[in-house]
Amino acid sequence: MSHKPAKPVICFITGSAGDWGGASRVLYTNLRQLDRSRIEPILLLPRDGPIVPELQRLGLRYHIWGSPTEPGNRLAFLRALLRTVLLFRREKVRLVHFNNRPWRPAEALAARLLGIPILLHFHVVNEAVSPVIRWASGVVVVSEFVAQASLPPELPKHVVHNPVDLHRFDQGRPLREALGIARDKLVVSFVGQIRDIKGVQDFIAMARLIDDPALVFLIAGECRDPRTFAGAYSEDDLSTMIGGDARIRYIGYIDRVEDVYASSDIVVVPSRWQEPLGLIAIEAGACSKPVIATHVGGLPEIIEDGRTGYLVDAQSPATLAERVKFLIANPAQHAQMGAAARERIVRQFAAKPVAAFEEVLVRHAKPDAAR
Repeated sequence: MSHKPAKPVICFITGSAGDWGGASRVLYTNLRQLDRSRIEPILLLPRDGPIVPELQRLGLRYHIWGSPTEPGNRLAFLRALLRTVLLFRREKVRLVHFNNRPWRPAEALAARLLGIPILLHFHVVNEAVSPVIRWASGVVVVSEFVAQASLPPELPKHVVHNPVDLHRFDQGRPLREALGIARDKLVVSFVGQIRDIKGVQDFIAMARLIDDPALVFLIAGECRDPRTFAGAYSEDDLSTMIGGDARIRYIGYIDRVEDVYASSDIVVVPSRWQEPLGLIAIEAGACSKPVIATHVGGLPEIIEDGRTGYLVDAQSPATLAERVKFLIANPAQHAQMGAAARERIVRQFAAKPVAAFEEVLVRHAKPDAAR
């Protein structure tokens, strides 16, 4: 009698319970859409958090596990190792996926001792080779840029772009009325971390170069204390840069980021660092918004310059301003770019990366032993 292979149980170890971070958002977007007739996921969460009710609703199994245990305290490490070995054996885990770049956690050693393959997920460029990277059978990378720039060069890398949940971003509700923005105003938005590497200072400089009272410039994201978070800007820092220009408004962190896109006419991504991919550009495109972004990192893999948006040199507020003014002066071009952006996101960044991720998982899972 032939043996039908069971669908693999895959353990996903994540550093977030849905409470912060683009890497977390990407993982949960994938998990919502994976074909569970082929894969049985189980999650190890660092703590209770906002994702838990959704996991329960979706019927996705999880454990509130705590952060992966590194070998600083030998007794704690041994306890975590034994605990993980027992879990992996009980659940018959056939692949362990780390949604980050761990160093040497007990959870990875347990997989290695049991002969369970380890798959890593690089959401940023990897520059240090840890023991776990040496143990991994492969790594998912979010862009061609990350694949080419990451160490070690010999590690098998699978380029899988970040997916977007189209349904979520189709549900955006404009915030204009709540923010007191008149209907005849045009809104240009920055969304993301309020940090120097994200170029928020260039966004503000761009806005101040555009002398047009019909425009409103929104900044959405979390300000942090720069004494604690290097490169962050406080609200006072932003206020100083804004210099009293009432058109430029900081609206804080918005959980329903889709509402910010729904309120915007143009989205600007002025990153100064080598953006691994650019989740904001994907999300804005899903909402049919043209994106003006810097030509850094993986952003050129999303934006088709002159068709779905524009790519400009980093740290160039004047060029950003020129592109914004052009789109404002050419509404037909603006509409065409928004439609083209949506079409590209639907084609390349919705179902396609989820299917590719699923194939990588199945390919790396330990073969089902015959019974």
